[in-house]
Amino acid sequence: MHGKGGWLALALLAFTLVLAGCEAAASERLTLPEIEVSFRFEVNGNALSDGQPYTATAVNTVDLTTALQQRGGYTKNEVVAASVTAAEIERVQPALTDLSELLSEARVLLTASGLSDLEVASRTGFPDDETASLAPRSGTDVAAFVKKPAFGAKLRLVPLQPDDRETYVYEVRLTLRVQVEGV
Repeated sequence: MHGKGGWLALALLAFTLVLAGCEAAASERLTLPEIEVSFRFEVNGNALSDGQPYTATAVNTVDLTTALQQRGGYTKNEVVAASVTAAEIERVQPALTDLSELLSEARVLLTASGLSDLEVASRTGFPDDETASLAPRSGTDVAAFVKKPAFGAKLRLVPLQPDDRETYVYEVRLTLRVQVEGV
């Protein structure tokens, strides 16, 4: 294996290893710093009935273009996976009222044009506080929503003794873990 043939074989082997290394690096997933998004829900009390499920649609939508750009110059096309790692609901209005007095159950679903609604977090039973954590659904990939121009949310809630003269305002914050294709 001395001479030209040996060097050629060695060069071919090195070239093959370099190509394999590049291919492995190209398919590597990078996890970006977490992204927090929030949705606001406003519900007229006259639409609610005690113990009856009600679905509210967020008054805002979220576009992650800027957040991805700020976390390394990534685009939505490079997103390969995303999940909700934490969720929280906060009562904004009525003031001085705990969640335990307002809700018995809450479910958060993501929405986007062309996609079916997807439940990402929920809770049954609430503390005597204005905020409460929700349990994220493990193993639920939300990359299809992240890649959309914008996505929204729905809040399926079960109210407790709603006042038909009150406007109920909730904010839901979701923490997202987004993975992109590495280079």
